[in-house]
Amino acid sequence: MSFLFPTGWWLAGLALPVIAFYLLKTRQRRRDVSSLLFWEALKPKMENSPFWRKLRRWLSLLLLLLILLLLVAAIARPAFDWEQKAPRRVVAVVDPSASMQAAIPPPGRWLESQNRLQATISRMRVQDEMAILTAEKPPRILSGWTSSKRVLRDAMEGLLPLPRGTDPTPALQLAGDLTSLREDSVIEIYSDSVWPPGSWDQPLPRSRFEGLDSENLKNVGLSLFAVRRSPVAPGDWQLDAEVVSTWAYSGTLEIHLNGAPMDLMPVTSEPGQPWRKTWRGSLQAGATFEARLKLEHPDALALDNVANCELAPLATLDLLVLGAPDPYLEAALSSIPLVNFWIEKQMPSTLPPGTDMILAIGASAPAEIPNVPILIVDPDRSGFWGEKTGTLDGVPLNSKGPSPLARHADLNSVVLEKASRWEPAPGAEIIASGMDTPLIFGRWDREPKWLVIGFDPTESDFPLRTAFPIFLGNVFQALRDVDDLQSAAGILPGPIESAMIPLANLEAAVPSASTSGFALPGWWLIVLAGLALLVAEWYLYNRRITD
Repeated sequence: MSFLFPTGWWLAGLALPVIAFYLLKTRQRRRDVSSLLFWEALKPKMENSPFWRKLRRWLSLLLLLLILLLLVAAIARPAFDWEQKAPRRVVAVVDPSASMQAAIPPPGRWLESQNRLQATISRMRVQDEMAILTAEKPPRILSGWTSSKRVLRDAMEGLLPLPRGTDPTPALQLAGDLTSLREDSVIEIYSDSVWPPGSWDQPLPRSRFEGLDSENLKNVGLSLFAVRRSPVAPGDWQLDAEVVSTWAYSGTLEIHLNGAPMDLMPVTSEPGQPWRKTWRGSLQAGATFEARLKLEHPDALALDNVANCELAPLATLDLLVLGAPDPYLEAALSSIPLVNFWIEKQMPSTLPPGTDMILAIGASAPAEIPNVPILIVDPDRSGFWGEKTGTLDGVPLNSKGPSPLARHADLNSVVLEKASRWEPAPGAEIIASGMDTPLIFGRWDREPKWLVIGFDPTESDFPLRTAFPIFLGNVFQALRDVDDLQSAAGILPGPIESAMIPLANLEAAVPSASTSGFALPGWWLIVLAGLALLVAEWYLYNRRITD
């Protein structure tokens, strides 16, 4: 046996004042009585009392000293030999994924895993160690190797369930690395093993699941609820919803737009056949969509029955037009929604606040690249965009492959009466050409953004075609925030979590060794022995008083 706090034995010196106070006799108080007859009758009995009654006072002192000794020994934190044998070292991997919030069976998987981990910590002995991490990507180490139950319980406060599924592979690999730092260490996984395919193809050595259940719970859930704007038509949006299940079900799906009902439809599907639906509309302002799945029978996971997604509002683009007024260009710009423009003859020394783009015509093109995107139409000289090498007459325009700027805009067969011959700057993308000469080129996909139309549109049939406003609309649409055009999806557990199919056979899981054996600390036994002696002393004290 050893002691974790041997300096505590100095408290054994308290035995001296205990003995001193015990030996002190209380001074007898004198009282006047009417007769000594009765006291004389008691005197022989007191003087001739049995020896064990006289010894009882010293037995009481011995018990007090023994109680003090036990208390001091408990403070010194003894570690008995049976406590120091076979220390347990455990890496606890806690799964916070959405499927762990299933409420069936009661009290729910998440609460059950917390209770099991708390019980494991409570059974730890002095020499046992534990580390706690979460099965996330990347994993979070809540506590490194420690024997302190307080530290581990404080670390458990950082365990929070997630609204989505997780990939446990990095956490399991990290747990394997932690076990390599301690001999005879094991991995305890607190999870229902509802994981992506392939996460448990090769189980880790010295690992086991801490129970929960292996039952395939019946669950129906939204696996997709997302809205996105059209990359072509400003204001247009598309809303997609998908419902998955592993069993036949029927119910209803309510769709709300900004809190008001938008659609209500029946939802019925067979096992393994996802139900899908798409809605379309046009809205320039922002909006909030909500989906509520209501079933005829309750399912296991309520988290995937409600979803929300946000549609970001479209911002108006402020366009500065440099050059002489052009009726065709102004008509085309006026037909494009969410574009405000004004015309200046020359480049101002300072751009007005909020300017999103510059459209320069002919000689008004600036000599240097501005700090905002610029579209240059028929420049009359060479510049940062490239070198002007000559002129072309009667050239047909041809598209040079797919480009976001030419989406739905047919640039082929546009007839140009006259055009300039250009040698574009390095790194420019060629969108259209004529007679192998680049005529529409630029760098619109990265900063600094610039684009050149190397001919005068009025000297062609380009402004008379629908391709002209569509092309300009694509140019403006590409300037909008990428986040505005990407799909905004609601936070959902996902199809794997909603299916609730475990990868591991939890029924065959090996029970934790920490659930058996004598786990009461040795100092607790000493305290219990001291309490028993205290009861005995209390009994002797009362007998001594009454006798």
